Amino acid sequence: MTRTFGASISRIAWLSALTLALPAMSLWPSHAQAQVIERGVQGGVVGAIIGGIVGGGRGAGTGAAIGAGVGLVTGAAEADANARADYESQYYGAPPPPGGSELVYNIQTSLARLGYDAGPPDGVYGERTADAISQYQHANRLPVDGRPSPQLLNIMISQGG
Repeated sequence: MTRTFGASISRIAWLSALTLALPAMSLWPSHAQAQVIERGVQGGVVGAIIGGIVGGGRGAGTGAAIGAGVGLVTGAAEADANARADYESQYYGAPPPPGGSELVYNIQTSLARLGYDAGPPDGVYGERTADAISQYQHANRLPVDGRPSPQLLNIMISQGG
């Protein structure tokens, strides 16, 4: 069975449209996965073009497969690097100022990431921090006492704080 160059291009065009449509339909769970697929499709298109030029119609299919494989690996590496950079920028900030508690500082920072106003992250437990902790506890159906604790910090971190 002989494959034609046009059939390969139509398959690649269909995959490209599908790749663009899935994130828009919210069927793709994350930007990182969409990025990997996008790089795979880009690699497939480039590979098909180069394969078609070099090897004719048969080369397009082989070029598309090789290009898609390289594109997927490249996309996965980029997504991993982006995730690592995002994680490091979120969790490795400045240490708390002198005189402040490291636990309170980390809770204040986590509260800010989660959208609660605990005031400036200074490591000092005050009324704004207590109010923000109470709001967080209430919203997450935790016992409301407004006090910082290592357990509270662990819950916040598990929720992306």
